Amino acid sequence: MKVLITGAAGFLGRHFTKHHLEHGDEVAAFDDMSSPWAEFETWINERDARDVFETGGSYDIAYHFAAMVGGRATIEQDPLYNADSLDLDSRLFRWAADGWAGVVVYPSSSAVYGVVHQGVDGESLSEDMFHPSQIRWDVPDEVYGFTKMAGEFLAWKAQRYGVNTLCIRPFSGYGEDQSPEYPFPSIIRRVQREEDPITVWGHGEQTRDFIHVDDIVGATIARLQAGVKGYQNMNIGTGVATNFLDLASQVCFLASYDVAIEPQPEKPVGVLNRVADPSLMLEYYTPTVSLEEGIRRALGV
Repeated sequence: MKVLITGAAGFLGRHFTKHHLEHGDEVAAFDDMSSPWAEFETWINERDARDVFETGGSYDIAYHFAAMVGGRATIEQDPLYNADSLDLDSRLFRWAADGWAGVVVYPSSSAVYGVVHQGVDGESLSEDMFHPSQIRWDVPDEVYGFTKMAGEFLAWKAQRYGVNTLCIRPFSGYGEDQSPEYPFPSIIRRVQREEDPITVWGHGEQTRDFIHVDDIVGATIARLQAGVKGYQNMNIGTGVATNFLDLASQVCFLASYDVAIEPQPEKPVGVLNRVADPSLMLEYYTPTVSLEEGIRRALGV
């Protein structure tokens, strides 16, 4: 099987690339290495995704991880930074419409869901809460969420050109090699450095659905194996909400580090509650890495 992966030096790109290489697939992996957190691997071609989409090439699966990325601070403080991803996405679907990919995997996000559903009384977020065909869309989470909505809209429209797209909506993905601009690795590092106190952003009571990167890969592959026709989407999450104070507490406990945990109310909070309804995903795949196991892996205990 021939596989294209853009953004291959990023967090998800690295893990999907490794999966396909381990399974003997022919992988063309590209990254322009512009991110300060990009990790070079010998199989990566240092090349911008825009150039890749200009040159054709036929692939069974095309993963499009090339994007403007950043943690919560970037999302809130530099919103137009994320808007540049729209150019990458439009080029991807024009390329796919020319018949170069059997299936496109577009990494959308749980940020596409309306923030109205993610307040104090947060709801489990199901796929039908956002579909590109809907006449009205709820306001998503910042410009980042809007770019992902736009990407899914392009995927939906690209059906008329024969493009088959799986839009995955990971919730709070994490892993041992994730960049420190995200909350999970940041808390892990604070505990490993034995900071006193251990701090968490905002009031710390905001919840997220933490899903290990191995399960993001596993769920995506399982869904692809079932076949993708036209535009399709799928949440990837556990359905379990964990707040940041509890996450920090678990990390401290598993690291055998007894210390105070303090919120930083001046830091970004984001939405108050974000948890997946994983019912659709569970038809194809069941997560294998618990949050406790993921913490242990990151701590090396």
